Amino acid sequence: MSNRRALTPDQAHRRRSLNKKILGFGCLPITVLLILVIVAAIAGSNGTDSKDKEAKVRPAYTITNKTEKKKTGSVDLVIPDATVDQAKAAVEDYAQHHIGDQFLNYSVTVVRSDTDKVYVCMGEWAKDEQASQVYTGGRVKGDTWPATLMNCPDPKG
Repeated sequence: MSNRRALTPDQAHRRRSLNKKILGFGCLPITVLLILVIVAAIAGSNGTDSKDKEAKVRPAYTITNKTEKKKTGSVDLVIPDATVDQAKAAVEDYAQHHIGDQFLNYSVTVVRSDTDKVYVCMGEWAKDEQASQVYTGGRVKGDTWPATLMNCPDPKG
């Protein structure tokens, strides 16, 4: 025999109603949490895709015709079959990783072969606003310094 006493029909109805409310509300937070997890997973996978795309855009390049003086420098970067996006990325990469603090002005040119006379993209780098005025006549502008002015005619693109 069970120690449970029988509920009246009114008590049973109230208990079912209360259980329905509890379960209805209890499922809502779980559903919201599940949706948030799915949205976060989708956002996280999009971040990975953009990093993969960025890695594909940043090509390997060969450094040639490098000339450096006391405060200025220039270099050609060779990227066979370079796209404009790859050329821009290469200019930015070179500026960030290879131009030292001792330089005030630097020219980085991307070509498809060492014998090309026409470039895919050229970046003119200036350390600060004063260097831009002195070496480029103020052509290189930036909200932050150093800054790079890009020119990418891509004659074969």
